[in-house]
Amino acid sequence: MNTERYKTPHQIAVEGFAALVERLGPGGALQFLHQYEVGQGDYTKERKKILRDVTLTDLRKNLLARPRKHGKR
Repeated sequence: MNTERYKTPHQIAVEGFAALVERLGPGGALQFLHQYEVGQGDYTKERKKILRDVTLTDLRKNLLARPRKHGKR
């Protein structure tokens, strides 16, 4: 039987973050947590509004105009 005493949500958060830092390092722990960050607004509506006048040709031109990184295509 598990005799571990009850931990508060704060204690769980502190111990959980410490475990993430130990396993992933500080940067990796933060990257992991950012995956679960709650956003605001409606991304789908905003994306449609922002991209409504952008064509595939525009995207292609923008991508091809970017400098390439060495060894990457």
